[in-house]
Amino acid sequence: MTEKNPPIKTAIIDDHEAIRVGMAAALAAKPDDRVTLIGTAENVVDFLSGPTDAEVVLLDLQLADDSDPKDNAEALRAEGYKVLVYSIADNTRLLRRALAGGAEGVCRKAEPIAQTIDAIVAVAGGQHVISQEILAAIEGDKDYVAASLGARERQVLSLYAAGLEIPEVARKLYITENSVKEYLKRIRAKYTQVDRPAASKLELFRRAIEDGIVPPVEPMQ
Repeated sequence: MTEKNPPIKTAIIDDHEAIRVGMAAALAAKPDDRVTLIGTAENVVDFLSGPTDAEVVLLDLQLADDSDPKDNAEALRAEGYKVLVYSIADNTRLLRRALAGGAEGVCRKAEPIAQTIDAIVAVAGGQHVISQEILAAIEGDKDYVAASLGARERQVLSLYAAGLEIPEVARKLYITENSVKEYLKRIRAKYTQVDRPAASKLELFRRAIEDGIVPPVEPMQ
């Protein structure tokens, strides 16, 4: 007999009491043994002052302390939490900041609780969850500064971000491994120039999602 996985310990950071209480009530009214809410806080500082053993943190974009979503996401990830933005998601600049800080996904507050739970499960499992609708809003942001990658650079990034290693990318594109390394070097430099650093492979994956170069990974229905 297969044992069930323990529920994913989840916390929520939101400055609105109604959201914190409402999420707890929603999970209680419609229990799902995949997720359990174990803590809430009004801001990241308060949450981190009393660390919990949460795995996933639902993070509101705009908190009352005017903290930067990028700083908040980075602070949470530095402590080992996976971050799922939980917001009305109507501010593309703040969405970009949170994604740049390492948030693994975005979930709208208007979505059904079942969809939010699916997103939590996906993020806990290492997936990135960003809907096509939200990606379209981000891509349509006229104030956004793109890295202006060339066609070949986009090809290399698409394959590399999708999980292929450098030798595999080289074989797919019929180029040398040194050429792949050089393209990746240029890609990273271009992202750095527009204040969107991508030093690691995971960061390159996030940039590729933000720019629509690879599709977002959505939770299973």
